[in-house]
Amino acid sequence: MLSWFVALGNSGLGQYMQASRWGFAVVEAVHLLGLAILGGVVLIVDLRLLGVVLKAESARTVSRGLSKVLLSSLILMILTGFALVSEEALKCYSSPAFRWKMVLLAAALLFYFTLHRAALLRTDKHQANAWSRAVAVISLTLWLGVGVAGRAIGLL
Repeated sequence: MLSWFVALGNSGLGQYMQASRWGFAVVEAVHLLGLAILGGVVLIVDLRLLGVVLKAESARTVSRGLSKVLLSSLILMILTGFALVSEEALKCYSSPAFRWKMVLLAAALLFYFTLHRAALLRTDKHQANAWSRAVAVISLTLWLGVGVAGRAIGLL
């Protein structure tokens, strides 16, 4: 893994990000915009699974309507995330917070595209059940963990 981080830091992208006066700030701003959009979509869908908002719509309909926004913001965050890591690749390699973020991100994505999706398909149109509520709480916890660990990268 170390060789991959070294190669990323020495890549053209890494060199640009390290030498650019505004590159990191602009890419980080776009990354945070993607985070806000992704977080908003996850929050809306999970609040629907909890039975708190949009009660007249099925959870599946709400999720389907926001799926392109979720995927677009996720792709945006992954692309900008690579650029951010390339700027300080060795710091990320040795950062426990970065490792936690990656583990939590993998868990959140796996959860969101498996059990979360299954809960969306099984949830009754008008009523949240214990399964959908548990899934929503786990989803929110995982995504919050990704955000907190990401923030911790800059602090540690």
